[in-house]
Amino acid sequence: METQALQTPTAEDVIQAWSSQNDGVPREQKEFSVRLQIQAIRALAEGHPVSAQRLSADLGLPVEQVEAIIRQLGSAGVEVDSEGRLVGVVLTLNPTPHRFRVKGNDLYAWCALDTLFLPAYLEETAQVESTCPVTGEVIHLTITPTGVASYSPGSTVISIIDPSKVSCSTRGPQSAVCSQMHFFYSREAAETWQVDHPGVIICSIDEAYRVAQISIDLMTAVG
Repeated sequence: METQALQTPTAEDVIQAWSSQNDGVPREQKEFSVRLQIQAIRALAEGHPVSAQRLSADLGLPVEQVEAIIRQLGSAGVEVDSEGRLVGVVLTLNPTPHRFRVKGNDLYAWCALDTLFLPAYLEETAQVESTCPVTGEVIHLTITPTGVASYSPGSTVISIIDPSKVSCSTRGPQSAVCSQMHFFYSREAAETWQVDHPGVIICSIDEAYRVAQISIDLMTAVG
């Protein structure tokens, strides 16, 4: 009996998988999740931990309800400090390989893909520095609310996980999703790394921004 070879997913396959990952989620739940994420990210961009009281005021919800939400998010991988304050929701105060400078603050992103849509959420241009996990070279990007303005070197590519191949139930920089999405100095370096990371494809920056646009469109829909 012949064994069918596994087909490597294409960029279009991954874009479709990211587009459909929230299919079946009730609209109200999806919109609330996006609103919460937007408010948390914008507060974190100020460079300080975000308290339940701050989110309560931003969202118009009772403090007790927000405290319960933060506890729930903490169990799912969102970063919370010893005082119960948010310190990482896509944008984080804790160091990662993806430095994200915005509004005069040196912050970090959970993964390379996050850096592409965060400027749209913040309505601010960001300077990104990321380290290639293979070569150790530093990659620089300037990302505006409407796209990637520049990146160097010109050979830069990005790894993106196929969300249909891994569990997305937990997030955070060490999760199965975020820990596999990096910028690489070149396609050759990325393909060396890809051998040991099935379910991950190597995309151009333009292709990756199409994935990021899915999150931007969700934000726009919520308003």
